[in-house]
Amino acid sequence: MSQNSAKQWFNLEEKFFSDVDQHLIDKLRKELSIGQSADEIMRVTGISDPKLAEEIASMNITVETLAAFRLVPLVAVAWADDRVEENERYAVMRTAEKSGIAKDSASMELIQSWVARRPAPDLLDAWCDYARALSASLDGEHRDVLKKELMHQVREVASAAGGVLGFGSVSSLEKATIERIEQALS
Repeated sequence: MSQNSAKQWFNLEEKFFSDVDQHLIDKLRKELSIGQSADEIMRVTGISDPKLAEEIASMNITVETLAAFRLVPLVAVAWADDRVEENERYAVMRTAEKSGIAKDSASMELIQSWVARRPAPDLLDAWCDYARALSASLDGEHRDVLKKELMHQVREVASAAGGVLGFGSVSSLEKATIERIEQALS
């Protein structure tokens, strides 16, 4: 990344959280401000590759930003058809739990608010900017691991809404959202 990376990350983080309830942000920052380490990043975000977590931690990227970062695409796909089906909501929440986000945490409250009330449209725009910057800063192997894990989760949410025996369950709007997410990670 360029020498302006710290300022760039700060600006992206501020944009990312601009439409989120302030008390949730404050609670989230308080919960996650201590002990930003690779282990904490892995625990909170569900990233399973220790080297990737170490590389991310070395860039001073906050755990709260990564936790939300990992789940914005899932929420965007769930809302792609202008409503969140119960199976999609369940898939997002299950992924959040599997990622190590505690049920009573501010991160989980944030995710619950996003699946209950559609986030502002510029949230995905901000996520795409953030994803491009993060992807550009990671080496190829780590970028591929992050993309693979995230795209798997996105596709699980997209296919959760229905179809017959898993066929036809991803709508054209969901496919377009998935393509946008994948491009941002490339």
